[in-house]
Amino acid sequence: QKLKAQIDTIKDNDLKELKTMVDLGSQFYVQGHIPDTKYIYVNVGFGFHVQFTLKEALAFIKKKEAQLQKPIDWILFVYFASHIPITIFFDLQGLYPQWLIPTFLSQLNGSYLQLTNDPFMNVKNDIYWFKSFAYCEAFIQLPFFFFASYGLLKNKGWVRLPLAIYSAHVMTTVLPCLAEIIFNQHMYGLTDIQRNIICFLYFPYFLIPFIGLLDASRRITNRISYVDKQLALKKDT
Repeated sequence: QKLKAQIDTIKDNDLKELKTMVDLGSQFYVQGHIPDTKYIYVNVGFGFHVQFTLKEALAFIKKKEAQLQKPIDWILFVYFASHIPITIFFDLQGLYPQWLIPTFLSQLNGSYLQLTNDPFMNVKNDIYWFKSFAYCEAFIQLPFFFFASYGLLKNKGWVRLPLAIYSAHVMTTVLPCLAEIIFNQHMYGLTDIQRNIICFLYFPYFLIPFIGLLDASRRITNRISYVDKQLALKKDT
């Protein structure tokens, strides 16, 4: 907002050059002179600055503001993008032949099991209903993670319906896992601390899809309502 206001000031007053105060650090300022205001350097993130015209800078700011105003989309994007390596390198270890798993990943899984005694991540446990969920994750969910990440990043309307379907599907797979851990804790020899850690780690994979389901349903409903109103107006005319 501050940068946008400064650009608007330059444009509204048709300023060809500009005097300003430059922060040298530790609240020390010196007077600076900008001989040409046609171009401006904008921090685009990670310490990179790009030269824009004023018009290009305003377009960049507008796009950035639009992205920042969609926190749910960013939460979902991080969820799907981060889920890709987690699924490939961790969740699906139970489906891989042992010779295919790198040693450090086996050690990582072993450390996790020592901490949590998670029965679902122990390849020695033949929990076949959970393995069926793992196959769904491998062949249905994993491809969708790439699809959803792109759709959310580019704000594509077509991602909303598949997102709602995915969210409903994954919620019904996570919920039985949570119920199994909570109500059959002693069958797997879990301490209260281990049970709580597992539930803490699993619950976001229920909560975030639930948020995604609500958001996608709202967007789809609003879109259908809009189309219905447009069709009603055409019918009346």
